[in-house]
Amino acid sequence: MTPARITSFLVKVASRCNLDCDYCYVYHHADQSWRAMPKLLSAEDRSCFATRLGAYTAQAEITHCAVVFHGGEPLLAGADKLAAFAAQIRAATTAKVDVGLQTNGLLLDDAALDQLEAADIGVSLSLDGPRAAQDKHRTTRKGRSSFDKVLAALERLKKRPRLFAGVIAVIDTATSPEDLFAFFDAHHPPNLDFLLPDAHHLRLPPGRALDPSLYERWLIGAFDLWLDHYPHLPVRTFEALLDAVSGLPSRTDAFGFGDVSLISIETDGSYHDLDVLKVTQDGATSLGGSVRDTPIADIATSPRIAAHRALLSKAGLCRECQACPIVEICGGGSLPHRFGTDGFNHPTVYCREMLALVEHARVRLAELLLPSDDALDSALPTGTDLAAFDLAESATAMMDDLCAGARSAARDALLGTVRELRATHPELGPAITAFDALSVSEQEELASAPGAIAWRHTLDIQTAAYEVQAVDGAAIQADASYLQDLLAQPSRDGSGFQIGFPDPWLRIPFGEAIYFEDEATTAKVKPIVEEALQIIERWRPAMAREMRMACGAIQFIRDPLAHPDKIVSFSDNSVPGALYVSVLQGDDPIDAYDLADSLLHEHRHQKLYLLERLAPTVASTAALVSSPWREDLRPPSGLLHAVFVFVELRRFWLHVRDEGPARLHNRAINQLRDTEENLRDAFVTLDSCPLTPLGRELVAVLKASAERELA
Repeated sequence: MTPARITSFLVKVASRCNLDCDYCYVYHHADQSWRAMPKLLSAEDRSCFATRLGAYTAQAEITHCAVVFHGGEPLLAGADKLAAFAAQIRAATTAKVDVGLQTNGLLLDDAALDQLEAADIGVSLSLDGPRAAQDKHRTTRKGRSSFDKVLAALERLKKRPRLFAGVIAVIDTATSPEDLFAFFDAHHPPNLDFLLPDAHHLRLPPGRALDPSLYERWLIGAFDLWLDHYPHLPVRTFEALLDAVSGLPSRTDAFGFGDVSLISIETDGSYHDLDVLKVTQDGATSLGGSVRDTPIADIATSPRIAAHRALLSKAGLCRECQACPIVEICGGGSLPHRFGTDGFNHPTVYCREMLALVEHARVRLAELLLPSDDALDSALPTGTDLAAFDLAESATAMMDDLCAGARSAARDALLGTVRELRATHPELGPAITAFDALSVSEQEELASAPGAIAWRHTLDIQTAAYEVQAVDGAAIQADASYLQDLLAQPSRDGSGFQIGFPDPWLRIPFGEAIYFEDEATTAKVKPIVEEALQIIERWRPAMAREMRMACGAIQFIRDPLAHPDKIVSFSDNSVPGALYVSVLQGDDPIDAYDLADSLLHEHRHQKLYLLERLAPTVASTAALVSSPWREDLRPPSGLLHAVFVFVELRRFWLHVRDEGPARLHNRAINQLRDTEENLRDAFVTLDSCPLTPLGRELVAVLKASAERELA
């Protein structure tokens, strides 16, 4: 197993607190080690941590990480000391370090905020909601209210948007979702996290023994209220849930599988695992060693971290979880909530709630993705004719609109990224000035380059302090300096494409899963590419024009797991407009007609992606179906894409049969026979798939076209 990649560090700068929250995992659960801890992290340990972090980020080639000052209440250490500590950390490493602070807000006056803002320390506030919710659990040691002081801190933070990171609230089912959302809606926090009370099988969630459906009702009610009335509030808990049921990374350890990327440092300088594991048993978090005597790299490879990582994989779950239909979404739930008499060999104690909430979210998402015909019509351009869209000769106006919309959206997104870089990367000043000097059309062209889109998307996720992974699971990082490389890239050549250019961001998203041909091979096969494009041009000039409009780059690839003679190709919506094609069979260039087939194949995927930007063709579903073109089961969307592709490829091979070279005549006949048989089977399967109105109409058009041409 490769070492854990630690990119987040929770540093306890104070071990005491000026509140006495009755649910706190530090003071009111199994692990009571805080009693023996120094009240504050010493100057020596602060210095040692900064040095260790610098050494580790250099050794592990980490270019971006996060440090969170925590406690207890971290401001008991003093805002001035925290500001100095942040500067010390950043000075010790070449990595970009996002420094944050989790506070109860009692000491968050303007003087402290001035110091934190000057030190670029983001602030996240712990606040459970309106007065009744806050004062039920979050009181002083004498049982007095904390609400007024925390509300004042919230008002101060709202005036400093650059500083304000968000609010964390612990759920109490006695507070109605209506009251909670009404309160937070009045304050518009930049981010909002709802946390379930920390519990496990030896310490059950409060109140659930008397009312087994208590949390299930609350969560579903809150989710519906958010989705229907407060979707503008960025509730990370529910956004992560929608990501998970959609098959996307959830960005939270509450849903889906993951890896260990965080460690804690206590006020005695010792290394610890995920802090919330303190709810399970005494000593549950200790990793051994401290910042004074142990490199962070050693902790990343420690047995306890390895054991934690194993528990975050499917193989590390109990049998009940491994057999569960939502295991890929739930991932077993938060690790501390799985604890019981035999360790973590249990489903989450919130399993019932998780099952109900995931299923409910699936239903709601399906409703959203299955719009009425009226709603569908409003999402598509006026007068949309899918039969015309299918054929390049009649799709020109619609493709012009779709491509123009995609370019405009890409420019808007890149403008936002450039604004962020202007504030955070002054060394990019000349590149940003050069970008600003471009015309709108030039900016659109630059922003819609496939590599630019992949880089910008990765950079935006990375800026939000989330890890991004390549197709093969390896972590990837976006370097802001790519903006300079993007401005210097050559434009498309006379063919209308950027052919074989070694743009790193056309390659990074795929890690080691795909091999990219070298410059010598690129030079060798360029004449074959030009010939393939000429074949398409002679066959149907409208198709060639459409390809140049929708696609901008051709990359030469090889599947390292496939037979050397197998022709492979792919495209991916994370790099829209890029066509990935193999160009060799063994050591020899492939036939130009085979390459034309691959280019047409991947262009049709890109064309359908453009349409699906406006409205979905398939409802959200976890179902898989058989595809006559694949041995493995596919999602219905994959089958619909295949049909859209092969309806067009059938037209191409009809042309090859009738007007192509004699050497390919029999090959074309066989190709057409297989394609026609596969299309018949695919249409039967699609009849039972959960298609949207757009999807049903598109399948009807493709089926009618295929049947007409078959006749």
